[in-house]
Amino acid sequence: MNTFQLPSSPKLLTNLFFLTLALTIPPTTQAAQAKITHQEGQVLNDGVTSALCAPTHYDEQVELKYVNDGDTITLKDGRLVRLIGVDSPEIDFKSPGQSEAYANEARHFLQKYLKPGQILNLSFDQKRLDPYGRTLAYVYTENGEHLQELLLSQGFAKTRVYQNDYFWKCLNQVELTARDKKLGLWSHPDYRAKTVDELGRSDRNRWGEVKGVVTGYERKGQYLWLILDEKFYVGIPRAKSGKFSNILNLNLLESPVIVRGSLYYSYKKWQLISSHPSQISLQNRP
Repeated sequence: MNTFQLPSSPKLLTNLFFLTLALTIPPTTQAAQAKITHQEGQVLNDGVTSALCAPTHYDEQVELKYVNDGDTITLKDGRLVRLIGVDSPEIDFKSPGQSEAYANEARHFLQKYLKPGQILNLSFDQKRLDPYGRTLAYVYTENGEHLQELLLSQGFAKTRVYQNDYFWKCLNQVELTARDKKLGLWSHPDYRAKTVDELGRSDRNRWGEVKGVVTGYERKGQYLWLILDEKFYVGIPRAKSGKFSNILNLNLLESPVIVRGSLYYSYKKWQLISSHPSQISLQNRP
């Protein structure tokens, strides 16, 4: 095990660490950088869409039946559509009082914005169905407004990558703006990123956000570990390090970051495995 801790000259160490990573991370292939290719669909002309995260084509035009919750809608043909890249607070339909904060507000926002019978456009990513058989899509109005962006911009959803990630960088920027303005759910204490010292038993094996300062690195087994505040460990699988090239090539030592994922406590330390770069964000503001 090679352990990297803050020496008397941390900047020199950081430069050497990231130089080594840059030499070991495979270059991004042209195929990985290519845009989503749609075989069929409506081409978007300049000026038609007002969305920041806009596709080159629409794959399908559909009719809305009703809104289920903040990130799921039902179409007239009976299909359930799960909005890609966002996660709205969960509604407990059996015990409404147990619903997560801002769950009903997120649904009401979509219900006011969308009407039954409204025509919507779908754009697909690499995977079109989730494990529950729901259609996965980026959803746009006829005017080109992007539902995912609307939810994120008002603080009625958070970004979260499941299977598809084409627009993850764009959506993350929309979320960051709403987070900085403390809009919607970002004004509620339940969604505040915790410090390592604030973590407790109730946080174990749950998805959460942790904020801290990068104080060191470790190479151990099949993971590269970022160490926050000398006691929280973020594992990046070496096999997936190519996805993290933008992050690993940054000088993160002594930088404040926010990490998100399933938290677990093992060997007397808090840990999180990051399978996608969307789980690690620079904290530009206190």
